[in-house]
Order: sequence, then C-alpha cells, then structure tokens
Amino acid sequence: MLKFAFKNMAIKKVQIILIIVSIVISAGVGVLSFNVSEQVSEGLTNNAGYYSAIIGPSGSATQLAMNTMYFTDEPVGTIPYSLVSELAQDNRVTEAIPFAMADNYNGFSVVGTTPAFLSAKTVAQGNMFDQTKTFQAVVGSKVAELNDLKIGDKLYTSHSASGDDKHATPLTVVGILEESHSGFDKIVFTQLKTIWQAHDHGDEGEHDEAAVGVDMLSADTNEQNGNVHETPDHGGHENNGHEDEGEHEGEAHGQTVCAILIKTVNPTYAMSIVNEYDGRVYMHGDESYSLQAIEPMDTMRGVLEETDNTKYIVFVLCAIILIMNIIIISIITLLNMYHSAKEISLMRLIGISMKKINMLYLIQNSIIGLISTALAFGVSRACLLLMSDYVESMGAVLNMAKVYPLEILILVAVFLISVIPTVICTMVMSKKDGINN
Repeated sequence: MLKFAFKNMAIKKVQIILIIVSIVISAGVGVLSFNVSEQVSEGLTNNAGYYSAIIGPSGSATQLAMNTMYFTDEPVGTIPYSLVSELAQDNRVTEAIPFAMADNYNGFSVVGTTPAFLSAKTVAQGNMFDQTKTFQAVVGSKVAELNDLKIGDKLYTSHSASGDDKHATPLTVVGILEESHSGFDKIVFTQLKTIWQAHDHGDEGEHDEAAVGVDMLSADTNEQNGNVHETPDHGGHENNGHEDEGEHEGEAHGQTVCAILIKTVNPTYAMSIVNEYDGRVYMHGDESYSLQAIEPMDTMRGVLEETDNTKYIVFVLCAIILIMNIIIISIITLLNMYHSAKEISLMRLIGISMKKINMLYLIQNSIIGLISTALAFGVSRACLLLMSDYVESMGAVLNMAKVYPLEILILVAVFLISVIPTVICTMVMSKKDGINN
C-alpha cells in the first residue's frame, strides 16, 4: 500500500507540489511569526526587568533603554560621573552602575562599566576584569568566536568601523562570557576608567572628541568608585593630582558616562527616583546637564505593544492562508479522486475493499502532510537565521534551537488540515455508484 502510494504521488507530482508549497507557506509563516515574536518579547523583557530605573541625558526614552540594556542605537549623550556617587549614597538605591559606550573592535561595540553590570552573566573562560586596573576586557561569546580570540589576546579598539584610528594601547582579553543568546554575546566589556584613559591626552597625544558616548574634558585614569559626594553640585571638588595606591582623593572634573542603571530596594523607590530625576537640571562645575529618568519595564511595554500589533496582523494573515489551503487541498483532493475513479473502480473489481482504497489516499496525503510540515519547520529556521541581524538591531538575539510548544501545535494542526479533506472526500466518493458497489 505504501509503495503504491508513492507511485501514485509520482504520477501526480504537479498537484502534489502545489499542495506542498501551499502548506509550507502557511505553516512556515505561522511558526516563524510566533517564534520571532516570542523570542523578541522575551529578549526585551528579560533585561528590562533587571533594573529599576535608568538615568541618562534628556532625549528619547526608548533610545536610552535600548542603548543601555540591548546595546542598540547610539547613546543619547553624556552626564557627569559624579551623579553615580550621589546615587550610591541614596538609601533607596542598592546599586548604581555606570554605563559608557565608546569605540568598537572590528565592528563590535566597546562598553565601559563595572563588574556589577555583568553579575548575572557567567564567565566561561578566564576571569572578570579587575575594576582596579585598566585595559582589561571581557568579551561576548560571538566576539570571541568570530574573531578567534583567546585569553591573553590583544584588542586594538578604534573610533570608526574602518579601524583606521586605532588607540595606541590595546585591551587584553581576560575573560570570555558564556553564550547567552542576547546582545551581551556581541559586546566587548572593559573598566569604565579604561574608556576614560583611552580618550585621555596621554593615550594618543590629543583629546579625541569623536568617541561615541564619552565626551571628555579631562580624564582621570584611576579608581573613582570609592569617592562619593553628598551634594549634586560637585563643581567645588577638584582633583589635587595626588595618588595613593591608585586612588585619587577627589573626583576629576569632566568625567562622564552615557547612563546610570539603578537597582532600588523596592519598586516604590524606583518611582520616586524617576519622579525626582526626570527633567532635572544637574549642575556640575560650570556645566549644566538636563536629565531624564525612566522605568525600563514601562518603556519597553510601549515597544512591545507595537510588536504585538504586528504579531496579530501576521497571525490573521496566517489564518487566511490556512483557510485558503484547506480550500486548495480539498479541491485538489476531490479532483484527484474523480480522476482516479476508473482506477478505484478497477481496484474494486479485483476485490480491493473501499476501506483499503480510502486508506491508500489517506496514507498518500499523510506523507504529503509530513513532508510539508517538516519543510515548513526547516524554512522557518532558515528564515530565523536570515532575520537574526535585523532582530539584533532591536536588542534581541534569535536562537534557532529555540522551539515553543505552540509551534508544534501549529505544525500538528497544519498536518491535520492536510489530511482531513482526504478523509471527507473519500467518504463522500465511497458512497457514489460504481465505487462502493
């Protein structure tokens, strides 16, 4: 019976191909749209819920959130590092993590921060960079893989993607992060003061104002996290140039960061901090900075609402395609049955029961359904690979191995849709004269 089914399919290959293509399109689009929407939503919400608030320069709230949590887009601007010290003393704050994005290594962004920023990540090889030192780097798994990096390798970062303006002092790879299927896989992380020192006069002989996100007036290359101040106006504190085991007694004027990521004791404190700092004008010396403060989860909900609307549109289109498939498959099956009337009559004459004949066509369409759903799944994975670069610009990384239970249900439903018309048609045809007699 199975052998005869394959021979019958080979004779009617044009109709079979039409059925397979229609099923692959509908099932492939349905599975792909669901998988992408779920992975993007998970990628955006996972990081958004990790921080209570983010403070940065005034501008686009979405840009601030996407840049600091997903490393997309460019920084909104810069704010004084002294604000980190102010927040660190706040009883409502458990952590105030500075963030600065500047330069790149072979097209991969370089982020200056503290080890606390990577506390939720696992270092697969080597160790976390030492906050008290400079020019150490922990790289994402994709950065290491695509550049064949190992512990101890030197990275020469540059301002532009062309790499023509490399810094004189390289970063030394001290750690490689475990793959997390997130934006962290494609970032080079280093100490915040490495970013400052790389753009100091001492590194390249002149102040470099082209650095993305770090606009330095003057830079202090030593540890600053132990120095906090109680007042928001730090203009009266000047660096006296004295060093004691790598630490200065005062903060240097002009050190800036792109944003500050904040964890609070409870959500209520996060709201109060956002209300306090959003729209505030912060004075640092003779300079004034207009701030914005956001709750990242609220900001990302707005982004996800747009994504959800697109997802629903795609699902409606998939439903329409599925309905069209049911009609197409039913028509083709019915035509095949009518064209096979003589064959069916002949099989009946030689003693083959109608039950076996119905089973033949059921097996045939089951094979078609299995081939179609398998191809649809394969096509959806190929599309995930092709879409990965675009989705990464949204701050999420697509994992081709990620399969959701609903995807399996969609494929099963499509398989049943490809078989049910055959069952109905064979039952109808079996009642006609000359077939069931």
